[in-house]
Amino acid sequence: MQTPTTLACLLLLSQGVYAAEQQQQTEPKPQPCNELKNEQKERCEALEHIEVKGQYIGIEVPEVIGRSYLNRDFINATPKGNGDINELIALLPGVQLSNEAYSIGSLAEISAPEISISGAQPWQTGFSLDGLNYNNRIDPGSSSRLSSSSNDVSGGVQSMNVNSDVVESITVYDHNIPAEFGGFSGGIVDSKTKSVFTNDSYSFGVRGNQSSWGSYHFIEAEQDSSQQSVDQSTLEEPKYEKISYNLRANKQINERHGLMMSVNYLTSDISDLSLGEVKTQSRKNINAIVKYGYRNGWIDALDLILMYSPYEVDDFITDAKDSDFHLEGGAIGAVAALTEHFDLATWHSNLNFSMSDSSREGPAHFYNWLQAKGKDWGQYADQGDAQTRYSRQGGYGALDNTQYTTSWKNTLDFKTFEFAGTEHRIKAGIELIRQEVERERIQNSYGYDSPIIWSSASTPLNCSGYTLDCQAIETTISIDELAAQLGGEIDFNNKDHNKAYSNNVTATAQYFNGRLVTPAEYINATLNRASFYATDSITLGQLNLNLGMRYEYDDFLANHNIAPRISLGYDVFNDNRTIISAGVNRYYDSAIIGYKVKEQQRFSYREYRPIENGYLQGWLPSNYTGAFKYRFDDVNTPYDDELALGIAHSFEKAGNISLKYVKRKKHQQFSQVTDEEAGSDGYKYIYMTNEGDGSSERYSISWSAQFGSHSLWANASYAENKISNDEYSASAENTPLDELVYYVNASGSGKLVTLGQLAQIRTNFGTPVTGALGWNVDWSGSFSTGLNVTYSGSYTSAVSTGASQSIGLEKSCASCPVESSLVDEYEEREMRARTMLGLSLRYSHNLTKTQSIDIRADISNLLNARTYTVNEGASGIEPGRMFWLGVTYKYD
Repeated sequence: MQTPTTLACLLLLSQGVYAAEQQQQTEPKPQPCNELKNEQKERCEALEHIEVKGQYIGIEVPEVIGRSYLNRDFINATPKGNGDINELIALLPGVQLSNEAYSIGSLAEISAPEISISGAQPWQTGFSLDGLNYNNRIDPGSSSRLSSSSNDVSGGVQSMNVNSDVVESITVYDHNIPAEFGGFSGGIVDSKTKSVFTNDSYSFGVRGNQSSWGSYHFIEAEQDSSQQSVDQSTLEEPKYEKISYNLRANKQINERHGLMMSVNYLTSDISDLSLGEVKTQSRKNINAIVKYGYRNGWIDALDLILMYSPYEVDDFITDAKDSDFHLEGGAIGAVAALTEHFDLATWHSNLNFSMSDSSREGPAHFYNWLQAKGKDWGQYADQGDAQTRYSRQGGYGALDNTQYTTSWKNTLDFKTFEFAGTEHRIKAGIELIRQEVERERIQNSYGYDSPIIWSSASTPLNCSGYTLDCQAIETTISIDELAAQLGGEIDFNNKDHNKAYSNNVTATAQYFNGRLVTPAEYINATLNRASFYATDSITLGQLNLNLGMRYEYDDFLANHNIAPRISLGYDVFNDNRTIISAGVNRYYDSAIIGYKVKEQQRFSYREYRPIENGYLQGWLPSNYTGAFKYRFDDVNTPYDDELALGIAHSFEKAGNISLKYVKRKKHQQFSQVTDEEAGSDGYKYIYMTNEGDGSSERYSISWSAQFGSHSLWANASYAENKISNDEYSASAENTPLDELVYYVNASGSGKLVTLGQLAQIRTNFGTPVTGALGWNVDWSGSFSTGLNVTYSGSYTSAVSTGASQSIGLEKSCASCPVESSLVDEYEEREMRARTMLGLSLRYSHNLTKTQSIDIRADISNLLNARTYTVNEGASGIEPGRMFWLGVTYKYD
């Protein structure tokens, strides 16, 4: 199908992003939301997100609380790809999208791209949908290691992927965050599903995207580059297809009862070249929500919500034989949210439960054979200019991770009262959370990484019954028959004899003398957390002061954490147009149950296998036992202290502008120290300490305005992020092999680092300059367009080279040769600046008074720019302009 490039270019000047309906300033003082009831209160609370003292500012609110609000109009108008809400959140100031979201691999991916808020790690942001938290607390850092590890399953930062079709609004908090939120040190993403109390409506839609609709950039390596690892002639555009189905039904039964159902089903199939053959990967994701609403009966408001969001992947390890594997992830959840109005306060209660998993099924063991006869498929693999060539086979075994979370949150929102000439509005509550994690590997997984060619003709290799990890010599005819043909014996000093012998061999003898054992394990960890929070919002003339406090306790670290949340705003001219804000806040870290799992985890160890007179012996324990254990004894909870300053002004006709400065100091960050000698129980203990620190600093400016049917917004940020790179010198003697990688800096100097240190390096190299701009236009009642522009400045990062580095280990035995193991390699790279444009075109045609057809086109990378995701000097493919087309039938 020919892509509509010409149409896109003609409409380039008529685009935008629609933020929300403009609110007009009124003189009468509005009644506080907590003094209203039922539907009036719900509408008022929704309006509070986009209005402060009657002034509209668009997606970023001019108030003391640092939040941005994306309503349904913004969500509809913004150009989108897969439709995950993280694509929208990445447009906000202080939010950075992962570089992988722009790579050629993202064309197949349908899981949520990672985002970072206020310089924190992606997993340090809290995600919730209707009050249900969907953070992955098992090992969220494994998402960047994908599925290529025996000890990890790519569960990602989020336990489920939330499609924008199922949400009504998204609120993002990035500074001056209220005391009612905890368990984060980055930001908060609070999403709400659509209300059931709207007009009856039904819709069904289909969106699609395929490879033939896109453009690609084929990058050739420099002739003298060490990165010239891919034959340019083998570079082909990927073959893929994505289809998204969306079904929604809303039925208000009567004034008290309502039902809503929303289902989004997204599939992706993409081809890839593996060992010279085209293979297909497939992915599936479902977002299904059933919501029941009840109003004005035995209780003022009740919402019951069921969520079902599974995620499946059928994939393979590129250039590895027999490596097909299956991943399952996602979550199911249930929410009961009720509201009751009393004379003095309104009670909000949210009880929810979720179960999420990230599991893998695949070949139990992985083999790194030397590329030789009988094991020669490695000749079709991309191995660059490696001196030693391998033929890889197998996988990393089965691993199941399951997370159960139960949460009960109760909040009392008291009515406004006056005291000593000031107005007070108090909100207080308590939150109880129980989490349980189960992790199971039902059998040992072996990684064979020390192959040896057996070259003795007089003493042939005897595999001693080992058929999977040993290859005996195989020949067309027997050696004795060949010797008879050559005159009675084989003379290896004779060139003709050598050639005859080589031609007769169909499989070269080789075996493994070392392997890495990832042991079977079962871990069950539980964590109980309790928190209390209270905020008094005080108004004295032109001054608004929020005095907040949050107390947290968990039964693992057993720390009593008190987090002050104090912020103020001052209406400079008492005309509701200019607000100066400031805040000092503390946020304690999250993902604590992951630490508890780590204490119970069994790490990989090595075994070796001697050979005597050509006879292979049994596997024996190596000196490298992998006997490490983590201890979190007497450590404090890491936290961030925040200073936030801002000013916001509303112009009469030119929109609204805000300037903000946010600085965070990271305290008591985890670092580690390892015992030099094993204890009496045989383990070397890795003790966590609080020696780490860091900081993040951000300056941002935002502007938004509405001129008739045109709505515009823009923001820009400059940020610096630093985390202490502690003096811990990583090695196989003090760190589990599972947690080691090899890092090469810009000068070419390499060393072993832990995965934690690698994360620190990447954080310090975060994107310093980002910007975004949007413009939406409703040209008529049936046609509208949207344009957004994003800019990401150049920065340095640590990226995977796709190669492995061999590291030396202690001898397995006194007479054994020095053993080695393979670890993943990363290197420092400069990432170039990137400017991307996205375009949406939307047309609605009425069939009858109650039926309509909506047609939508979304175009990413409108100007077909390079994404600079292929490493400098290397060969590869980058995605260019991509099209999504969709049609929706609506019945209202």
